[in-house]
Amino acid sequence: MESSKTVVLAKTLLREYYEFGNVVELRQLFTDDVIVFGIKSEHYARGPQEAEHFLRRMHHIIEACRVTKMSGVAKPSPSGMTVRVSVVYSTTDRMRNMQQVLVMFRDTPDGRRICGLHFQRDVRRELTYQVVSAHLMNRGEGEESSMDEVMDMVASYVNCAYVQYHTGSQLPIDYFSDELWRMLGYPDGESFSLRLKDRLANLIHPCDFEASQAEIKRHLMNSDSYQVEYRMCRQDGSYIWCMECGRYLFDKTTGVGAFNAVITNLSPLKQTHASFLHNLRHDRLTNLYNKKAFCRRAAEVIAQEPDREFEIMRFNIARFKVINDLFGEETGDRLLKYVAHFLKSIRLEPCVYGRLYADNFLLCYPTEGEVRSHLIHSLQMLAESFALDYRIDFYFGVYTVHDPEMSVTTMLDRATMGLSKAAHNGLVVCGEYDEDMRDCIVNEQVIVNNMHGSLKRGEFVVYFQPKYDLMSEKIVGAEALVRWLHPQLGFISPIKFVPIFERNGFIYQLDKYVWERTCQQLRKDIDEGRPVLPISINVSRIDFYSPNIVQVFESLIRKYDIPPRLLELELTESAYVENPQQIIEITKKLQAKGFPILMDDFGSGYSSLNMLKDMPVDILKIDLKFLSDSGEEDHGRGGNILNSVVRMAKWLHIPVIVEGVETQQQVDFLRTIGCECVQGYFFSKPVPVDVYEELLSKGHQNAPAKVHLGPDDTTDMMNLSAQLTVLFNSSGGAIGLYEMVGDHLEILRANDGYFQLFGDSRETVYGPEHTVLDHIAQEDQPVFWQTIHAARESGKTKECELRRDCAEGRRIWLRVRVSIIYAEHMRTLLYLIMEDITPLAREREYLQNLLRKVRAIAPAQVAELEAQMKQENERKEAVK
Repeated sequence: MESSKTVVLAKTLLREYYEFGNVVELRQLFTDDVIVFGIKSEHYARGPQEAEHFLRRMHHIIEACRVTKMSGVAKPSPSGMTVRVSVVYSTTDRMRNMQQVLVMFRDTPDGRRICGLHFQRDVRRELTYQVVSAHLMNRGEGEESSMDEVMDMVASYVNCAYVQYHTGSQLPIDYFSDELWRMLGYPDGESFSLRLKDRLANLIHPCDFEASQAEIKRHLMNSDSYQVEYRMCRQDGSYIWCMECGRYLFDKTTGVGAFNAVITNLSPLKQTHASFLHNLRHDRLTNLYNKKAFCRRAAEVIAQEPDREFEIMRFNIARFKVINDLFGEETGDRLLKYVAHFLKSIRLEPCVYGRLYADNFLLCYPTEGEVRSHLIHSLQMLAESFALDYRIDFYFGVYTVHDPEMSVTTMLDRATMGLSKAAHNGLVVCGEYDEDMRDCIVNEQVIVNNMHGSLKRGEFVVYFQPKYDLMSEKIVGAEALVRWLHPQLGFISPIKFVPIFERNGFIYQLDKYVWERTCQQLRKDIDEGRPVLPISINVSRIDFYSPNIVQVFESLIRKYDIPPRLLELELTESAYVENPQQIIEITKKLQAKGFPILMDDFGSGYSSLNMLKDMPVDILKIDLKFLSDSGEEDHGRGGNILNSVVRMAKWLHIPVIVEGVETQQQVDFLRTIGCECVQGYFFSKPVPVDVYEELLSKGHQNAPAKVHLGPDDTTDMMNLSAQLTVLFNSSGGAIGLYEMVGDHLEILRANDGYFQLFGDSRETVYGPEHTVLDHIAQEDQPVFWQTIHAARESGKTKECELRRDCAEGRRIWLRVRVSIIYAEHMRTLLYLIMEDITPLAREREYLQNLLRKVRAIAPAQVAELEAQMKQENERKEAVK
């Protein structure tokens, strides 16, 4: 195996180990006498099994880490090859950890195997990064950034080498690490040594040599350590900027002093440092201060002017997502830059401005002279001047600073409360924080103070709300919902605590608790022999920020040994809108693992139809609240929209669940449009585990409610649904409800008699491939269309006879009665009552054949008889 492939193998195995604790692949390569040393070599293990346990115990200490950088170097050894891998990783406790792992490979008849692992803390590299980072911050250039942030940047770019040399005019070198010649672009240490000639001075730029030596002497007058910058010559003759950090050690016995130093390549840092610091402070799109820099600068301004009163303003653009959807993100970005340009042009001192995120902007300004009203008026005028065929509005939230010692972050929170007041009201452009809002803060703090304890004590209880098949009214699944039953505070509504948990990130811990309880319930259903139906769990958009979300779900189904298809994952549509690319990538991975993906609250966002072509969605959930929130005059329109969404989903082969079903009228309407699965209080509210288990065991079914016919109103499908239900349930024949758009006829609903007569399955009839005309004899189709158009034009029931093919391949004669429910423009809703007249048709055909034979024998007598019958019929018609 080539050395490069060995390095890649070692890095791959170690990345799997550090990030996921995977030791399976490592063990497969262990030799029988493998030995593993831990940090500081204090503990070790021999043999594959002991080594595996040892590695698992070590990983438990660094669980949930993320590798940010990894590099490896291979060196041949007498028995094979040794790879030294430098690992930089972060954990929740420490942002920057550095270790070195020696992976010792041995060549065997079975290939290259691992005979040893040695984990070491890379103290030298950690100290180097700290020194370089501190050096950058001490210049005053990194004052806006934290030490961790600067170290993160340094760890991404720095490579360094260790050298030891002693005093002398040419700085003779005693030792150098391999990183030095790699840093300077040499192919190997031998060619580097020829150029170096054991003299460090041969590498330093002539113009920098004397100045750097003088700088070192100046440092050593006050300390035994130093740092200095100079340029070093690369193999190609170019120069790179380097920083030498070291310590001078004097040996009294020999009388000779030596320098122990780390030389760091600063060229990448010098190239990126300016842009790095700018990006730390500024938003890249608008070039305004970001939140952290705004808070720092605003605090300075307020502290510098203690006798002046200031206000903190937060404002955003109303319906900004709609602008992005209608006109594109490029137009949205242009609008944001337009606003930013205005803010930067404000001639008001002192004034601080910034961008929080998306369309949210920040301002800090003195209150005198009606500055607030002038700013609001100017921004409203700015909105009108933006060249866009769409009305642009702003909402403002303001907090007046009374306590200069308060953190600017808290001031922003209070301005945000004022903004929420304006945005939710709709009539108020600017909302100002007042003391009444303190109650919200206090209540929120009570919830925050109790959330961790309640989770440990099991005060969050999982309820299950069943989902029902609309035709059979049988349970087909459930949704897991959380309830908070606090011993002192009582029942706390999810409406109160879920938004708070989403803001502070606790929702992820709560969601994992609910996911665990749900898997326990599924396992219990399997073990106790109850019907095992899929249960959906809610996945918050916050959960997707966890880097190991896929592994969490995989570990749950492994732990409880349940098929992934039983654990359905519900994601709100807003989560897709806010961070689509990341959500799409993760949901595709989950879908590939076998987890069904549900899009909850479909239709609540602005990009639903656009997203469906890209989103990996298995099931749509639609909430009926948009029907209940609309006025009576909008019910018909809302019903048509819902009907269209259900039909669209069927064409896309995506099942639909309608939730929020609360009335018989809604149930009848959903049956009319072909909806198959529902969830809501009409069937069952969310119930505790024991009640849900009882429902599963009994197989719950509602008794059909009595429906009284209402007034004749052919313009509103919601009013007609009850009448259609009575019609479908009372008739013993075959009845189908159809929608005709132009010349396209589609069945929406059929009664039991329909399926009994034709032998078709419900999946076939309601499937997107089903075509009504394909089953009607070709020569009878013109008569069928003429009957429908005649019924539509006259408004009366019309009938015809035709032949239809059934599921078993047989063909029958039908008498079809066509009745129009309502018709508008190109769209018609109608129902057909179909009766099997095959025996009558056969008898009629027999008599016609017999009549032809008689006419051939006695044509005169038959003609005379037919004339008499015609006269008799005309006489009867005249009497009528």
